[in-house]
Amino acid sequence: MTEQQESARRTGNREAVLRIVADVLKVPRITEADSFYDFGGTSLQAMRICARIRKELGAGITPETLFECDTFAEVITAVEV
Repeated sequence: MTEQQESARRTGNREAVLRIVADVLKVPRITEADSFYDFGGTSLQAMRICARIRKELGAGITPETLFECDTFAEVITAVEV
């Protein structure tokens, strides 16, 4: 994969994660600086977010990832690993 393709994939993952989280939490916008706790996220919402990320991006993160990460930027990094 070229550097340009890798950058496009990361951008796509970033946008997808933020879109999924906003949709599940039913908020209009999420930024990378926000955290799951900023929105009062629940364990059920965490499971839904992880299931959608797994389905759409093929990345297997766990609800614990959402609870342990301080920001969604860290969640995005976990998805890219």
